[in-house]
Amino acid sequence: MKNLNILIAIFFASFLIACQQKEIKNEINSNTSESLNIISQEQFTFNNMKIGSLKKQLFETSLACNGSLSAPTNGIAKISTPIPGIVKNIHFTIGDYVEKHELICEIESQELINLQQNYAESSVELMKAKADYERCKTLSKENIGANKDLITAESKYRASNAIYEGFKLKLELLNLNKTQVENGKFVPSLNITAPISGYITHHNLVLGKYVEPQQSLIEIIDTEQIQVQISLFEKDIHKIKIGQLLHFNAQNNPTQLYTARISSIGKSIDPKTKTITCFAKLDKKAKNKLFNGACINADIIINSKEANALPSQAIIKSGLNRYIFIVEKHENNKYYLRKEKIETGNESGGYTEILNSKTTNNILVKGGYNISAE
Repeated sequence: MKNLNILIAIFFASFLIACQQKEIKNEINSNTSESLNIISQEQFTFNNMKIGSLKKQLFETSLACNGSLSAPTNGIAKISTPIPGIVKNIHFTIGDYVEKHELICEIESQELINLQQNYAESSVELMKAKADYERCKTLSKENIGANKDLITAESKYRASNAIYEGFKLKLELLNLNKTQVENGKFVPSLNITAPISGYITHHNLVLGKYVEPQQSLIEIIDTEQIQVQISLFEKDIHKIKIGQLLHFNAQNNPTQLYTARISSIGKSIDPKTKTITCFAKLDKKAKNKLFNGACINADIIINSKEANALPSQAIIKSGLNRYIFIVEKHENNKYYLRKEKIETGNESGGYTEILNSKTTNNILVKGGYNISAE
């Protein structure tokens, strides 16, 4: 009987120990399950979730500034007529592209006709004065003529030559054919041609309009020479070097990003704005897509580095903390996600620098915004 009681006591004690172990095991399984977020395949698909890994990404430290696009002094031309007259023909309008030396308009001018007439007459007078001078010089050598006649002939010759050369230079400035004018073949109008290649951005021309030399008639911009002009404060100028990359967008199209490189750094401070003017050369692909005078927002790249990164949408914010979700396993059409606390660094181009993640693969990089990080 005593032995039976001992056996019953041992059996009961074993039963209690087995139950306790089962409870501990169940508790461990329960705690493990609670530490993971379980996502069904349907949820995964519906939220467009995506699994990825850490990638090397270029992060840039930049200096923000404002500016505009401008043509240099040799990339812009404002054209006027050298003589007064009436607009006869107009061959281009605003927005048209013109080649250097291409005819833009024609100006009819009475003054032009008078100039040609004066040149032709001065040519004849010069020939007569020269012949008379040569005759007097020959007679003087033979002691036939008086010295006074020679001096008078020489003076007249020199005066005629001065008048002739003056009219000749005026014709050359107007690009007129001197030989034809000397032969009496006059032109009634002056051809106004383009001094540079580029686009016509402004013109003040109307058929029949009377124009004068002081009026600006046409403006041409060579878009191939357009550059970025930016203003920087004195405290930032030490960060800038020739050749640094600059990203910018025009304020009328903020989604389109262009690039340029610093080409010139100013050496004086504007007393009113307390800024220094700098210039940057545009990338060739951007030149014909931009407009002279457009306002821009720019970022000058001060330095850059490569670092491990994830898409910014992969990072879940909870107060001051940042988390990512790791896919621990995928079975029975379920994803088991583990939350991992991380530290972040720079952000650029939709990516965030990851400073301390122990996991590099099987990271939920998209669609985790609905998962609680608490």
